[in-house]
Amino acid sequence: MKAYKRELTMLGVMVALAVITSVLQPLFLGGDNIRNNIRHISLISLYSLGEAMIIIAAGIDLSVGSLVCVTAIMTSFLAMNAGMGIGVAITISILIPVVIGLVQGTIIAGLGIQPFVITLGFMQLMRGFAEVLTGGSDVGFQGKYPGFRALGDGILLGLPTPFWIAAAALLIVGFVMHRTLFGRYCYTIGSNTEAARLSGVPVVAVRMTTFVVGAALSALAGLLYVAYLPSATPALGQGFEVYAITAAVLGGCALQGGRGTVFGVVIGAGIQQITYNAVNMVWESIGQGLVTGAVLLIAVIYDQVSENRRKLKEDIRRKAVSTQRALAQAG
Repeated sequence: MKAYKRELTMLGVMVALAVITSVLQPLFLGGDNIRNNIRHISLISLYSLGEAMIIIAAGIDLSVGSLVCVTAIMTSFLAMNAGMGIGVAITISILIPVVIGLVQGTIIAGLGIQPFVITLGFMQLMRGFAEVLTGGSDVGFQGKYPGFRALGDGILLGLPTPFWIAAAALLIVGFVMHRTLFGRYCYTIGSNTEAARLSGVPVVAVRMTTFVVGAALSALAGLLYVAYLPSATPALGQGFEVYAITAAVLGGCALQGGRGTVFGVVIGAGIQQITYNAVNMVWESIGQGLVTGAVLLIAVIYDQVSENRRKLKEDIRRKAVSTQRALAQAG
């Protein structure tokens, strides 16, 4: 339980936000609103999970939103404008972000270039591609493919379908990160990349893999978004990279790498969505951009303060151990 102290604290914050909002606006507890919040928390969690994996392994990905956008647009475009079946369109639309993730990971991990610069470049590149492909217009399904669209707006066992898809992804990623050698490699690389390399950890391969998995999760989120909307525009996904980073940091991921949990990422996504929903229902005059920026700043400052306190405690502990050893030798 002690290992999840940060996550439990954030869970308490999320519950408190929900209670306060429900008191100020009882409609918050309406069935439709609750299902809508669950749907959006699930979608945010999906692409935030990939971001968290990358951050834990000492990286960062600013192209998350653009990957979501390209996946959504390509699915609609290939199915409606290129005459492809929905299955083929989905397959190609997932493969494109995965390849982009592989390219980014290869450049960043293989050539040692800062991930901020590379992913920022790909973010702009893919956003421009989406603009050119669509001419700036929406690309929708026009009432077709109801089975596919049910993945985004359907209800299964009383909960939105994206919840079950996100839950499956969370279980898989959680197992990989917390129960496998690959997960331990990610944390080791994030804690000390050079020490990990000298210890025989395949740093390049692991970091490349995190970008590929992150791209795949963003692609899955993109599919669910276009199934839910059910149309895509070049503006889709703008700011999602901020949401993803905020969810990861709120959930306990250190921006320096080496720390964070899957459980925490979900809570971070929940805090964001409930905050946005509260703003829309209670304080409509406050812009979401203002809220997003404030939440991110608070999360980063809180993370840095927590990290400084952790380092201070560690230094005190080491000095105490050193002093005890010195006294023992003197005795």
